[in-house]
Amino acid sequence: MTELRKYLIEPLDPSKHRREEFDCGVEALNDYLKKRARKEMDAQLAVCFVAVPESDPGCIAGFYTLSAATILTTALPEAVTKKLSRYGEFPATLLGRLARSTAFKGQGLGNRLMMSAFTRAAHAAEEVASWAIVTDSKNHNARRFYEEFGFSELRANRLFMTMKQVTVLLSVNAP
Repeated sequence: MTELRKYLIEPLDPSKHRREEFDCGVEALNDYLKKRARKEMDAQLAVCFVAVPESDPGCIAGFYTLSAATILTTALPEAVTKKLSRYGEFPATLLGRLARSTAFKGQGLGNRLMMSAFTRAAHAAEEVASWAIVTDSKNHNARRFYEEFGFSELRANRLFMTMKQVTVLLSVNAP
């Protein structure tokens, strides 16, 4: 039986984390981490969190980004909006990017990254309101991955999950 790797998930630190080695197999996500993530953090547009093995804390095994967003009420299904206040838009948290290095495939890291993102978003929503998490699926596999967690379609490639659903999911999966 192989020992499961232990990971730390922390904010990206360009002086410590080796971004140039990261390869998830999707060039746009690789380029984002290598060229734009730090700049977006400096501009306070998004925060990038990286998963690093405890045994090699400079190696990036995966990452995700979180930022603020809104959902137009008109974009939500009517069954959802009839239960909500009459605002034109609702606060949300954007899960902008999520990727796992191909070198760490098959270790459950994608699920670990998602649960970390949910936990951070739920904690932040306790202090600054966020009604849902939204994300954009880049392809069919990404969409299926998000739907397995309970995300629903908002429009073509945009998916959402209410913060209430996130809270329930976190309570069910609590250690």
